[in-house]
Amino acid sequence: MALVTWIKQKDKIDGTMKNKVYSFFEKLQKDDTAPGLHIEPMHTPADPRVRTGRIDLNYRAVLFKVAFDTIPHYFYYGAWPHDEAIDIARSSVLQVNSVNGVLEVIRASMPDRDTPPVPPIAPVVPDAPTPEAEGEQGAAAEEHAAAQGETAEPWMNPLHECGIDPAELVSELGLAPDLVGRAFAASSDEDLLNILDDAPEWQATALLELAAGTSVQEVQDKLALSRYVDDPGATEEEKIRKSLEHPATKMQFTFVGDDSDELKKVIEGGDFDSWRTFLHPEQRVYSERHYNGSFRLSGGAGTGKTVVLLHRARMLALAEPASRIVLTTFTTTLADSLESGLSKLDANLSRAAKPGASGIYVSGVDSLVSKVFRGAQETEQRRAMKDLFGLEVSAPGKILDTDGARQQWESALADVDHQLELELANPTFLQQEYETVILPNVISGKDEYLKVPRAGRGTALNRAKRLAVWKVVESYRYYNRIEMHASFVELAHLAALVLRQRAEASGARLADHVLIDEAQDLHAGHWLFLRELVQLGPDDLFIAEDSHQRIYGQKVPLSRFGIGIVGRSRRLTLNYRTTQQNLAYAVGILSGAPVTDIEGDQESSSGYTSSRVGPRPVEIATASLAEELDNLAAYLREWKDEGVPLETVGILVRSNFQVGKVINGLNERDVEARTAGAPTLPGVPSVMTMHRSKGMEFTRVVLFGISDQTLPASYQVKDLAPAEQADAILRERSLLYVAATRARDGLVVSWSGKPSELLGTK
Repeated sequence: MALVTWIKQKDKIDGTMKNKVYSFFEKLQKDDTAPGLHIEPMHTPADPRVRTGRIDLNYRAVLFKVAFDTIPHYFYYGAWPHDEAIDIARSSVLQVNSVNGVLEVIRASMPDRDTPPVPPIAPVVPDAPTPEAEGEQGAAAEEHAAAQGETAEPWMNPLHECGIDPAELVSELGLAPDLVGRAFAASSDEDLLNILDDAPEWQATALLELAAGTSVQEVQDKLALSRYVDDPGATEEEKIRKSLEHPATKMQFTFVGDDSDELKKVIEGGDFDSWRTFLHPEQRVYSERHYNGSFRLSGGAGTGKTVVLLHRARMLALAEPASRIVLTTFTTTLADSLESGLSKLDANLSRAAKPGASGIYVSGVDSLVSKVFRGAQETEQRRAMKDLFGLEVSAPGKILDTDGARQQWESALADVDHQLELELANPTFLQQEYETVILPNVISGKDEYLKVPRAGRGTALNRAKRLAVWKVVESYRYYNRIEMHASFVELAHLAALVLRQRAEASGARLADHVLIDEAQDLHAGHWLFLRELVQLGPDDLFIAEDSHQRIYGQKVPLSRFGIGIVGRSRRLTLNYRTTQQNLAYAVGILSGAPVTDIEGDQESSSGYTSSRVGPRPVEIATASLAEELDNLAAYLREWKDEGVPLETVGILVRSNFQVGKVINGLNERDVEARTAGAPTLPGVPSVMTMHRSKGMEFTRVVLFGISDQTLPASYQVKDLAPAEQADAILRERSLLYVAATRARDGLVVSWSGKPSELLGTK
């Protein structure tokens, strides 16, 4: 028998090789002396523990053999073509970093840690060109900048701008001197990312954090890089074993042991599922730490908030097997994704059959609300109806979605002589007023509404305007009552009142811990419901959100609902999904936008960075829809020829109407496409709305039809007061940001006619 530890590599295993690699290690785990494996030491290696093994006739695995308690233990470094594997094996060393105790693999060509630290490196300034050369270079730079939609400005290495001493990075963080020197000498963003691409995971992360403005001390804290104290009495094997427990080591090393099923999961996981095994030390802290109350974890798209949430659910379930854990999010689609991720993380975790049962209960928040309210006793339902609406009536039969509720508001406006000006006689304004002021304050009468504060509402209302608004509200409620209708938002408030009744009567709650994903899209009713779901206390609510992705929810400070997160809020900044080029493009969409967080404080989009490098996003302007479809079909054919699995490509549009147009247009051009929700088919890309894409990711993304006619959507901003209009445009901007951050590798943005103002393209 042999044990295996897997070392994550930047270069993923080719699809055709996965089965061969799995077969190799399955045999290795059973018997490492099997002749077919060809496990062989090297002649004069830099590390005597290095071995190579035969994957097939052309590829060899590079391994390090370490004996733990007499059981052979192999560290898998990677698989390469025969000659390359031999060269890598001879020059690679498995070692414990002498500064911080992190386990790492280095190349023998790298300077030893005892090498004197590198001196501070000044920015490279090229010799002044001749007038002729200057003219040619200037023209070329301008041409390149124009092609990329940029201005030709000199690049400044962010490591220089931060005023960091390179010597400190070597002596205090334990970074390799050669790597530090090359990073400080980088001449562009792409150059810096390419340099870091081959570095050990923790070192690349440290330098990226520093380049994003994080201090040396903060990097030490995030990566748990405390000073390493060597034990002279310990063997090298003992030191390696201890180093495996270091949080920064776990970014790149995962113990598989002799479990072939676990090995298969690691091999087959690929980029999309690598989070399942390899956690950033900072992510690990948030997933494992206990808090005295509610905790908020924020971060941009792709920073791993959902990852932390899943690992935390697992931690709580294993630590308290009888506990009742609710894992929820905004939509059923996202909840299905959470369920899938949880199964991949640990298929043996106990699931709760219903809210209030032991185990993990995964559900979209509206589905959870419905189960709680529909499962309540009739007396509980009628009392909640009386508290919210002032009338003790039966529970609603039909629940209205956003569009259905909007239609009811339109009917109410038409039925009442309200004399409101156009910007107030607007279904969007009235619906927001109802959901953010009237319902959260449980207002059932005119006099209450006249007195209630309207904190956070952008448009002021005097007494006369409040009276006019209330007329429309009464009409809206009247029609809902006689038709036995209620909106999903109203249902959340009703369910919250049911839970409050029970808590006041007996102290009973349905959950011990509640974990919430995509929290920025929840409304006041959701927060009141979730607050009543669990008793105020340690580890009650764990909230993951990104205010930049708010495309549904209203700005409602959590403190209003008894949820205190002051002093218990942290932010993730390292993106694991998309490339630095795509990230910069997406963040640029938000440039200058006044985004506020879940507590109403200003939220910055700066400081986000990615460890991945890729092509620049491509913008394509066309004269007509037909030409735009021609270009889209051409891109899909090109990617197919390049070997890109088209089922991993997402084509994202603003509206459902566009979905049909694109699918039909591609079919006319002999390219098959499917809608979201349809079965995944090999070689068939998905076409969906930007809203539907939330929580998903694709190898390549095409943002299609991004013209001034589609974004911002006219029906979202028409006839609104300036304050509400600004908020609506911000949601449209956030929607575009969400869509752009779905791309892992390639991003294409196209339009016909004039581009959307949200792109910032001239």
